[in-house]
Amino acid sequence: MREHSHCRHRFSESEGPAVFQTMDGIEVNVSGSMFEKCTTCGHFDFPVETREAIESSLKENRKNSNAAKQIYINLVETF
Repeated sequence: MREHSHCRHRFSESEGPAVFQTMDGIEVNVSGSMFEKCTTCGHFDFPVETREAIESSLKENRKNSNAAKQIYINLVETF
């Protein structure tokens, strides 16, 4: 567990799935990725690669007005 300076909350490392809803009502479900979750408020902190995948998926979803309000992202590590 560690403390972030920007919110002073304690974060614990977790492994998916992470489910959250964006401000515009899109439900995002991310699995297969390590992330940190705030033990106080539930805020998620993802690695850069995961954040980029989420933002890319959200951008594509927002372009299509008929798109479903749910996004499922399954990140698999390859060795």
